[in-house]
This record gives sequence, structure tokens and C-alpha cells, in this order.
Amino acid sequence: MMKKFFASLVLLLVTLGAQAQFEKNVWYVNASLTGLDLSHSKSEGTNFGFALSGGAFIEDNVALLLNFKGQYVEHGTDETSLGAQARYYFSSCGVYGGLGLSYKHLENGNHQKDLVCLTPELGYAFFLNRHLTIEPAVYYDLSFKDSSDYSKLGFKIGFGFYF
Repeated sequence: MMKKFFASLVLLLVTLGAQAQFEKNVWYVNASLTGLDLSHSKSEGTNFGFALSGGAFIEDNVALLLNFKGQYVEHGTDETSLGAQARYYFSSCGVYGGLGLSYKHLENGNHQKDLVCLTPELGYAFFLNRHLTIEPAVYYDLSFKDSSDYSKLGFKIGFGFYF
């Protein structure tokens, strides 16, 4: 009985600590590996994706972020993107949904393409302590131009810092 009581108490305290981080005027910074694209194969070569995000909570549970993403593919299409995102954190559980708009530049040798993408995202902020999180997320880059060729579903995992 005591184990259940203490487990419930710890869960309550973790939840209350997480809620405090989603309040107005809290700043946020995140670094992620995107698409978990750290790989190497004979046909593709080295493949590495990363993303940086930063912003602030403008209201409780509502954050506005600026995003930068880069992906290097040794024998494929490199990607660089810059965008903005609004994020809503559901209650104190750490689950969030985001919607972003980004400008992408794709380059493959002499071939270049510029795109605008709408990016919905669903993730979870798992707090390691009061300020540091591990944040897995699923996203979909929906291209407004040649949607079937340039839209993609991805998974990323990163570290978030709330201050």
C-alpha cells in the first residue's frame, strides 16, 4: 500500500513540475536528430539530419518557435530549411501538437529546388529534471509543390531546455 502511495506522490510531483515549464514567459531551446537519418550505405553514403528550435511561451501551454533543419546525404539530395512553428502543450502531461510553415532548399549536384511546406507535428516532452527534456516527435512535411515527390513523414528525437 505504501509503495502505491509513494509512486502516486512522485507521479503527481513530476506532473506539477512539468506544468510549470509550459507557462507564459518561459524560453525554450531544442536540438534534435531528424528522421533518425544517421546512417551509411554503399548506395547512399553518409546520411545525417539535425534540427535546432528556439522560442518562447506567449501564453500558458502555447509556444512560438523558430526552426532550422539541415540534412546531408552523400549521394542524394541535401536539405536546408528555415521556418516558424506554433506549439500547444496539452495540460500537464507533456504531450504537444505543433503546426509549422517552412521554406526548404533542396540540392542534388546541379539540381536545386525551393519549396514551402506545412509541417504538423505530434510529440512528447519527457522531463529528466526541471529544465531538461527528451522529446520524441513524429512530423509530416507537406510540400505545397509536387506534393507526392517532396512530402515526407519523419521521426525525430532531441533534447529540450526550458528556462
